[in-house]
Amino acid sequence: MVRRRLAVRFGLQLAGAGALLVLLAVVILFWILARFEDFEIRRNFAPTGISRLIAESRTDANGLIADPVLMARLREDGGWLQSLDEDGNVIQSFNAPGDLPTQYVPGQLMDYWIGGAPYPYRLGLWIQEKDGVMYTLLYGARSPTEDLLGRLIDDGRLEGGSLSFSESTLAMLEQRHGWVQVLDREGRELGAWRRPEEAPRTYTLQDLALQSANNDGIGTLMDTRYDKRTGYTWVYQYPMSEAQRHTMPIPDMVPEAQVMIAGLAAFLLCALLIFSVLSIWYANRFGTPLIQILGAIRRLGGGNYTELVQQQPKRRRRLFRLPSAGKRGNRIFGEVFESLESLTRALRAGKDAAERTQRTREEWIAGVTHDMKTPLASIQGYAHMMAADKYSWTEDEMRKFATVILEKSEYMDKLINDLSLTYRLRSGDMPVVFEEWDARELMRKAVLRAARQPGYDGARVRCSVPSAPVMAELHEPWFERVVDNLVANAFLHNPPDTVLRIAMTRGADNESWRIDFADNGRGMNEETVERLFDRYYRGLNTESGAEGSGLGMAIAKELVQAMGGRIEARSEQGRGTVVSLIWDRSAATRIIPEAAQTGRDAS
Repeated sequence: MVRRRLAVRFGLQLAGAGALLVLLAVVILFWILARFEDFEIRRNFAPTGISRLIAESRTDANGLIADPVLMARLREDGGWLQSLDEDGNVIQSFNAPGDLPTQYVPGQLMDYWIGGAPYPYRLGLWIQEKDGVMYTLLYGARSPTEDLLGRLIDDGRLEGGSLSFSESTLAMLEQRHGWVQVLDREGRELGAWRRPEEAPRTYTLQDLALQSANNDGIGTLMDTRYDKRTGYTWVYQYPMSEAQRHTMPIPDMVPEAQVMIAGLAAFLLCALLIFSVLSIWYANRFGTPLIQILGAIRRLGGGNYTELVQQQPKRRRRLFRLPSAGKRGNRIFGEVFESLESLTRALRAGKDAAERTQRTREEWIAGVTHDMKTPLASIQGYAHMMAADKYSWTEDEMRKFATVILEKSEYMDKLINDLSLTYRLRSGDMPVVFEEWDARELMRKAVLRAARQPGYDGARVRCSVPSAPVMAELHEPWFERVVDNLVANAFLHNPPDTVLRIAMTRGADNESWRIDFADNGRGMNEETVERLFDRYYRGLNTESGAEGSGLGMAIAKELVQAMGGRIEARSEQGRGTVVSLIWDRSAATRIIPEAAQTGRDAS
């Protein structure tokens, strides 16, 4: 059960972690694709930006309503859009300058598009269908420095390797914090204005192409213009803005590679975080109970059965209190905790029982020793008297001494036999033959024999049996011994006027039967009833007479169990005692081994 719970819990949690990682990977992938699309839009708003603008825009009776984010990108790109109908009329404009026409003749538009007619902007044409309507978008863009370059060419004067400009042009240059170079047809510098010392003086075709399309690696941008009249190339370089610097890629690394690395790093970091949290959770949820279990087992191995609960921290749930429904962590190990709790109770009970058994054994041995010394002292005393030369005893006195010695010897012999019988019953070393008897007849004979004992008043014994036979497999000597012990116990430890009622009854199924020995004596307290059949418990005074060996009830219990029954007792002080012998389906099985149930009689 624990293994299945652990497998299910680990499987579900790992599956959940895997699903979370897959979801994270999908999110990062979409983010990477979105970033790629943003880069493409930044590099060239058409066609990616225009296609996305049409796809994400809402339409109404007036045409397209552009997405505000893309429109901001359009303004950053320095471009504009015009939406045309089928006749070339402009129906909607976005960020359009004032020098654009409001209507385009189809042939004229084609000339503008293919460069057949001059047009002040880089022009792009995009046609796309949306919601059943065909949209035609005209896109144009101009470099933010294009007007400035034209003014530099018209206003600049090249004299002796230096450039000079008018006051108004210088004011524009001062605002932009850039510098200007003029190159000849071979790319060599003819003149410059405020060129930094580290800037190159000669450019190849590849240098101009690369630096115009990208930055130079130190945070500057370049725009160029070729003057057809002189054959010179004018180069204007200016620093990036702070926003452009933050988005500037690492040298020798394209933005897409940066995004890929950032996405992979984010995925690995999140995966590490997830597994770290999962590891800490596992350590707390599973490691802590396992440490508690190992600590409990170690303490149990050391014989500590009372401090297992007390040693737990106050803030934690007690070790052997079952976890509540809200505490799911320990529910997995609930069976383990229950087993440890049961084991602790069993070991503690066993330890207490062993200590109690040792204590009662010592008390019992002390009582039995006293019981044996008392008759032995009498035997020794009379033997010394008979052996003394200075006394001359008569024949009657000698016979009286011999009678006392014989009685004491018989008592000692009975005590020794009882001791031997209890241990032989417990070990199963009692080969006997069980025969089928009518229990009624055996009980009548046993009660009559027990009532004839000296000191008993047979009139105080009442016995009743059922009319129908009660057949059972019994051993006659053992059955008589049980009855004799119960009758003797009722008379020896109760007042002289005690009445004993013995009743045999049959069960409703005609297979079970019982015998109740009920007296109206002084009764017993709860502790005596609980330990009445304990071999090492002696509830009576050892000086209460020679008839009792202190083992009668223990022997009765062992003999009844050996014959397939069970014995019970209930008592109340001042109200008497009832001892019941019960034979039914729930009775204990015989403790005598089957292989040992043949052979000599145990009587």
